Amino acid sequence: MDSLTLGINTLISGWITALLIAILSTYFLGRTELFDSIVDWLERTTPNEFIYRNSRWLVALANLIFLGLFLSILMSLEPDQDGLLFSFLKNLIAETIWSQYYFIVDDVLIAFGVLLILTLIPTINFIFSNIFHKINHFRNTRFRVIKFQNLEIFTPNRMVGVLVLITKYFRLAIIFLVGMVFLTLVFSLYPQTEGFTHVLIGKMNLVLSEFWKKTLALLPNLFALVVIAALTRLALRLLRFFYNGLQQGKIRFSSIHPEVVEPTYQLLRFLVIAFALVAAFPYIPGSSSPMFKGLSIFVGFLISLGSTSLITNIISGIVLTYSRGLKIGDRVEIGDTLGDVIDRTLLVTRVRTIKNVIITIPNVVVMQNEIVNYSSEACEAGLILHTSITIGYDEPWRNVQKLLIAAALETNDIMEYPKPYVLKISLDNHFITYELNAFTANAARMADIYSELHQNILDKFNQAEVEILTPTYFAFRDGQNSTIHQVDLSGNGNGHVSRNYKSDKTYSSYREKTQPLGSR
Repeated sequence: MDSLTLGINTLISGWITALLIAILSTYFLGRTELFDSIVDWLERTTPNEFIYRNSRWLVALANLIFLGLFLSILMSLEPDQDGLLFSFLKNLIAETIWSQYYFIVDDVLIAFGVLLILTLIPTINFIFSNIFHKINHFRNTRFRVIKFQNLEIFTPNRMVGVLVLITKYFRLAIIFLVGMVFLTLVFSLYPQTEGFTHVLIGKMNLVLSEFWKKTLALLPNLFALVVIAALTRLALRLLRFFYNGLQQGKIRFSSIHPEVVEPTYQLLRFLVIAFALVAAFPYIPGSSSPMFKGLSIFVGFLISLGSTSLITNIISGIVLTYSRGLKIGDRVEIGDTLGDVIDRTLLVTRVRTIKNVIITIPNVVVMQNEIVNYSSEACEAGLILHTSITIGYDEPWRNVQKLLIAAALETNDIMEYPKPYVLKISLDNHFITYELNAFTANAARMADIYSELHQNILDKFNQAEVEILTPTYFAFRDGQNSTIHQVDLSGNGNGHVSRNYKSDKTYSSYREKTQPLGSR
């Protein structure tokens, strides 16, 4: 008998001897508390009804098999020293059973494989059912909604659905792998199908080896991507820390104005992410493929076509941000456009005029024009609104100044302090030019304030019987007509305006011009 036959004979005889001992041990083990505890645990955790009903027998069978295998290995280590019992069983098996071994072992292995498959598949399903339960438990505990403005990109339900789908595919892959192992085992038992075994094993080895090689080749790139992602996350968290400190006033820098904290944070955040993407691009799997190269060339060509004006506007927007020439809500005048800034981006600035017309101005155009900001100092020092009026020399300037200041103080949104003041702009041939200057903190109501101010000036001068008429306006007057309006200020709302003609007051310029006519 050769060594292989002797080894197999020894193993089988040892296993049968151990099996006899295992039967007795199983009988006594079935009466212990350890056996009952194992059965109770199996009944509580198993998903299979067959296993649940026959758990006691299955535990006994498992103990029988494993204990028998263990003892058979021990008894087959030194077959020459096992005594008479081992020799008797070995000779008995050699004469009666060994001749039929090759016909039985194949069926036993197939049956064992089928039993293993029937046991493994429910076990795999049971394990993955617990995984599904854990994933569903994370729906309300670990997952949060990821939103872009009001658009929900990732919700807990979507995340759970994606994870469940991935887990299901992974479970199918494991079951497929178990089935392939079983088929390989079955095909290897028969000479007619042994060739299929080599084909299956060869294909599986080829696929697994290629997958393993590519995985090992990608490990350095994946490590680099992980490092870049970790450094990017750290940089963003550091930027967020300083941003929160500046916003809350806990950190102060003399060179950083509070108005530019938000745009500076957004700009630095964009630069960090852009730098991370550029650094990570060479390490992305497939980045060196022809498809990626062609796509990069196409995108670069598109950017080169329309980037000139785009980049110019972006740079102008950044310059406007840090020059603090205007901000949203300011009353500004850009070129011929006067209105309130309602929106400002890196590309354009939108202004709403006093006629409620929205004008979109490219930032490069804004930079090419002067920006008159009426609101920048209005809240602190006050914006000076000014208007001019011309009165003849026959009216005392102190009286004119008093009337102008009184009209300004009665105007809404005109500040009492600093007080309005009057400048004498020029002394012309026939009149004096007065300029009224008044302070306001509400630059957005410039048009309404000017209108109300002019209205109050008219009322004050008419009440004081001071004519607002430029003496260079010549008229042939007989001394009976007057330009003074008597306004009904009783508040009855009839708005009646009457003219009172005075004959005792005429323009000095009229007397000068009409004297030659009288002589004629």
